[in-house]
Amino acid sequence: MIFWLGQSISRLGDGIAPIAAAALALQYYGTGGLGAVLAATSLGFGVTLLAGGVVADRFSRTAVMAAGDVLRAGGAIALLVLFGRAPLPVICGLAALLGIGMALFQPAFGAALAQLLEPHLLRRANALQGMVNRGAMTLGAALAGVLVATVGPRWAYAVDAATFGVSIATLLVVRLPRLPRVAGQARGTGIGGALHDAREGLRAVLARPWAAIVMAQGTIQVVVGFAPVQVLLPVVATSRYGSGAYGALSAAQGVGLMLGGLVVLRLRPRREGVTAMHAVALFGAVCACLAVPVPLWVFLVVQAVAWGGIAAFGALWFSALQREFPRAMHGRVLSLEALATFALQPVGLALAPLAAATFGMVAVGICAAVVIVVGSYAVLVVRGVPTFTDGSSTSLPGPATAAAA
Repeated sequence: MIFWLGQSISRLGDGIAPIAAAALALQYYGTGGLGAVLAATSLGFGVTLLAGGVVADRFSRTAVMAAGDVLRAGGAIALLVLFGRAPLPVICGLAALLGIGMALFQPAFGAALAQLLEPHLLRRANALQGMVNRGAMTLGAALAGVLVATVGPRWAYAVDAATFGVSIATLLVVRLPRLPRVAGQARGTGIGGALHDAREGLRAVLARPWAAIVMAQGTIQVVVGFAPVQVLLPVVATSRYGSGAYGALSAAQGVGLMLGGLVVLRLRPRREGVTAMHAVALFGAVCACLAVPVPLWVFLVVQAVAWGGIAAFGALWFSALQREFPRAMHGRVLSLEALATFALQPVGLALAPLAAATFGMVAVGICAAVVIVVGSYAVLVVRGVPTFTDGSSTSLPGPATAAAA
């Protein structure tokens, strides 16, 4: 319970940070400065993500999470003080530090969750965590808006740093032991040892074609399907339905994610992979709505149902990875999954407006819908994808015991 409480409060801070950053960057450095700050955060995260997975598998997962929170708390405090007082490159360096902290934290968190729980509880735990994350980040964004409007964005950063402090305190109480290596795998030292560990993680994923192909599917669908929606939805919503439509569609997304989590709590699929791919394919309808001028209420329903499907997919997919791979490799596997899914997202975000200007919104929407739907069902021909297992699971049978400080 202490672990969940600390991480829920930390997610509240994750919702505050982007609002505070946007307000201060726009105030002191303009639109270009905001873009540079966001890019620096993404770059810091992407470049160090795999290293974060290696570190998570070498040390106590809660200790690695705490280290990530220390970096993010320090970065938030430095930004609180230096925004508007330091040149933009310094601010971008601190923003990159926040990304590095997240790269340490994220793989370790997913690995710690699996280390704390019995395998049969993971699907429900991932569904609940997704709901908590969404609720906390939404509440954090709302709180940030109030703080920015009343006492100023610097105070928003102060609250963000305080949430990391709470997380660190709880992680010092819930201390997970470092897991032993997988049998037959030596623990190297230095950079060479870290690179060896990274290669081991990659080999483990490639040895399970069902996992590798779903990660590749995610790469393609994010670039061609999800990224265009992220960029073009505000444009379509505003031009087609008016200024308030994008906010309504964003709210529908949040509702869908929450409802999807509730559905997964009661779901008992016989073939997890098939159910997960049905869930992802629903997002094709959102892409189609970019191309077809449907009534707003139809778009809202589609948005809620599709994002409910994404929530269901996430719970099924991540619980499968946590169940089917050795626990001592979870950090590397989860970092590879995140890297495969989001490494090329900036490419999709950059190309989507150009594609819409060149080929038209209808063509982009239809193309995205086809890629989402066809990609979701094409992977089912690969052995292991329909069940999210190939029978070679080597995960440990029970949870680790947390040592109290």
